[in-house]
Amino acid sequence: MAEPISLASGLLALATFAFKSSITLYETIRSFRNYPTDVHDLSGELEDLSRVLNSLSETVTASTDVDFSALHLPLLRCGNACKEFEQKLLKCVSPSGGDRVSFRGWARLKYMGEGIDNFRRMLAGYKSTIVIALNDASL
Repeated sequence: MAEPISLASGLLALATFAFKSSITLYETIRSFRNYPTDVHDLSGELEDLSRVLNSLSETVTASTDVDFSALHLPLLRCGNACKEFEQKLLKCVSPSGGDRVSFRGWARLKYMGEGIDNFRRMLAGYKSTIVIALNDASL
């Protein structure tokens, strides 16, 4: 069986990866001047997710006796999703290389065949999973 310290450090690394990916995506979205309402909603969801991931990192660091191993896969998927969505977003940047994404670019932006709102809901699901694990740990 793996050592609790190594499990905690692995989870902390994944939480940090997901946190940094969500912050980078949030900052990328906020760097654009004009964006539709669903992108604004996504920005808010990313801000909330970042807070939850930061709380998770603090909890994992402070308490090595809590088993958060069930969060391994959700954290990995969350971090990868944010990273991939940012890459897709940057491909939609105007050809002039400016800080604007055209309306057509926002409309074309999809993740896994779905639109921006479905991506936001997916992140909300990851956030909810992490919040449940944090609440369970505090009980």
